[in-house]
Amino acid sequence: MVDRTRWVGWVDDARSSADYAADQVKLDFAVDLERRMDQLGISRAELARRLQTSAAAVTMALRGDANLTIERMVRMARALDATVHIHVAPAAAAVRWFDVIAQQKPQVEHASMWARSSGHG
Repeated sequence: MVDRTRWVGWVDDARSSADYAADQVKLDFAVDLERRMDQLGISRAELARRLQTSAAAVTMALRGDANLTIERMVRMARALDATVHIHVAPAAAAVRWFDVIAQQKPQVEHASMWARSSGHG
């Protein structure tokens, strides 16, 4: 049986690895894609049709199993009338994103609420 201290050490080592960080980015991308698909009412099969690929390839990407290139990420986003943003921040930063649609009046009250709740305002 593995003692708790050793297990916690393994988890900490895994979390500090580049592979773990890459998997987290892939999963974040997949969550964002799923959210956009829900907004548009688009199924995995429809996304696959738009990308001229198989539903299995879309499913792999949405599970975080695919080794996605930036080009493929852009193609997937564009198929959903979306764009990809890549951001580099200090490791200790707590990064939060919110979208402001150009044709709409900015939802300043939401940004203010976020700032207050996260200790930034």
